[in-house]
Amino acid sequence: MEINMASYVKPVVFKLGEEYYGVDINAVRGIEKEISIVPVPNSVAYIKGIINLRGEVIPVMNLKKKFNMKNDGVPGGNLIIVKVGEVSIALDVDEVNEIDDIAPENIVDMPSMIKTREVSYFDRVANVGGRLIVLIDIDYLLTQAEQEAVQSMTEELKK
Repeated sequence: MEINMASYVKPVVFKLGEEYYGVDINAVRGIEKEISIVPVPNSVAYIKGIINLRGEVIPVMNLKKKFNMKNDGVPGGNLIIVKVGEVSIALDVDEVNEIDDIAPENIVDMPSMIKTREVSYFDRVANVGGRLIVLIDIDYLLTQAEQEAVQSMTEELKK
């Protein structure tokens, strides 16, 4: 029996608290550790600050705040650099676990009572060895207004 790997989903799997999440590897530009984050006063609540990555100013998003998770004291510090629309964002996560190949039969749509307009970025759920991984649709992580605000902030900081 031949396996069609093209139909597999390949997320970068990471942890926030005790929960596992994944973003499509095609949206990921890089994974960084130990980069100094500069706080930006009066920015959006879930923007932790900015980093300078090879000359590019990139906002850092605190996913725990974005997802309304309680602060568990784990400092994060692992950054997954993604492209959301025209904007590069660094996702601050507790731990980057793996890059996985997940068979389509192990993935189901997010239940409709969970996937509301406010959290439309929670796309699907994968069951891998009894462990649930929430797959995030990176294109919906920021609203259009949020993308514009982040882009504006980034352009202001370049001046």
